[in-house]
Formats: sequence, C-alpha cells, structure tokens
Amino acid sequence: MEVIDNILHYIQQHFDQDLSLHHLAAQAHYSPYHFHRLFRQQVGEAPKQYLLRLRLEKSCKELLFYPQKSVYAIAIDCGFSSQAVFARAFKSKYGLTAEQYRGQALKAIRERTAAIALDVQQYPITVTRTERLHMACEITHLQDAHIMQAFKKLHRWAAAHELLGPYPEYYGVFLDSPHTTALEQCRYLAGIRLHHPFTGRESYTTGPATVAQIPVMGGIEVAMDYALYVKQRWLPESGYTLVQGMPGYEHILDMDLNKPYAGHTRIVCVAIQPD
Repeated sequence: MEVIDNILHYIQQHFDQDLSLHHLAAQAHYSPYHFHRLFRQQVGEAPKQYLLRLRLEKSCKELLFYPQKSVYAIAIDCGFSSQAVFARAFKSKYGLTAEQYRGQALKAIRERTAAIALDVQQYPITVTRTERLHMACEITHLQDAHIMQAFKKLHRWAAAHELLGPYPEYYGVFLDSPHTTALEQCRYLAGIRLHHPFTGRESYTTGPATVAQIPVMGGIEVAMDYALYVKQRWLPESGYTLVQGMPGYEHILDMDLNKPYAGHTRIVCVAIQPD
C-alpha cells in the first residue's frame, strides 16, 4: 500500500524525532486505530515496535562505524530520550550493554575484514568529490530480486512521466546493514537521478561529498564486506574519517534491467572527511 510506503520513507527521514502513533497517523491521514492496523498488516510490526527496532539497529551501526563516539551521543542521535532509556532497551534486545556489544562486534569485524583484504586489493580504493544527487526513490528489501523490481518500477514511472534522460543514472542507498539487522528486514533505497522537478514519487538527496570509492561485482554480501573493509581497514591509515549520518551508497554502472543485481558492476561510495 503506497500510503504505508510513504510513511516508512517519512520514518527513515525523521526517526530521531518524536514520532508518536498520533503523529504518524496524521501524516497518513488516517485515524490512529486504522493506521495502526494497516501498518501492522503491511509491515508485520506495530509502529512503536518498528521504530524502536530501527533506532536500536541504527545505534548498532553507530557503535561499529564510529568507535570513538560516546554511547550517550549515539543514544541521543538515534532518537532516545536519555542514555538510561537507551541502555534498558539495548540490554533487553541484545542481552549486552552497548560497550560490550561494541567490543565483541569490532573484534569479529576485524577478523572478517582481514580475510578479504587480498580481494579488495585487486580493486584499488580511490577518493573523489561527488556532486549533489537528487533522486526519485523506492524503498525495498535488501535482496537481489526485490532490488531489481524496485529499479524496474522506478524506470517505468520515470519513462511514463518523460523524466528519463538519454543516459539514466541509477543509485542504491544501504539503509541497513546485514551485520546489524536481520537480512529479511534490511532495507535498500533504489533511486534514479533526475535533473527536473517531479511529483508523485518520494525523493532522496545526498552530497555533495568527498567519498571513498571501490568497484564491486557480486551479491549483497560482497558489497557489504568491501564497505566494511573501507571503514575498518583502509580508513585508519587514510587520513580521513567517516561523515556521520550519511549512509553508504552505490552507483550502478551500465544498468541492464534484464540482468540480475549481482551481475552489475557497481561503485560503492562511503562519505569521508579529513581527519
């Protein structure tokens, strides 16, 4: 249902704010009761449960990718009213404190990225400056078939509205990571870059930014491992740090809507700044 898809996009853009049931229902133009029922039916979780999970999983990514960031700052940035509220929710879900989770997860990631270092060296990492990207988008599941379906849907929509240029540019934003979110619940934002105003479709904007780029081909796991390598192995010696709050994204080269996602060459981009 399109109205719930729009609300999911709204939550993604404002998850760190106070999003009560009444507020979300008003955004959807439904009564709280009717909205709650529709949301649970389509998403499989109540709005409150979904928002709490999203905030906790975001906090896990922050703990991993920003090891110098304090737990207090992560709690507030992820929408929790206090560190105490965050600590109780985190311990209830993961059975660990945030500090314990960070220590164990970083150790596991160091071991994992050490094993793929030689593969990554075949595709040297480059640093470049990107332009502002404004995209029409579709949020879908982080699974190969779902991703290609979303791109096909966007392509049809853009073509019908005469918004496609001669060389359409396709991008994907990793809203979740399989390292902190169950794969079946990971979300991916498929996007087509458009240079003209449009209506009737959600939008997403990123950049301009300095990014570390690495070319990849293969499934989701390959892209995620290479992104982890950039963040955990390459960055410490690069003179750069991550830009907080900007998800990693990929540029799909030579898009062929009849090919599987894993068959496309993509450029994974991670926003960085001088240390």
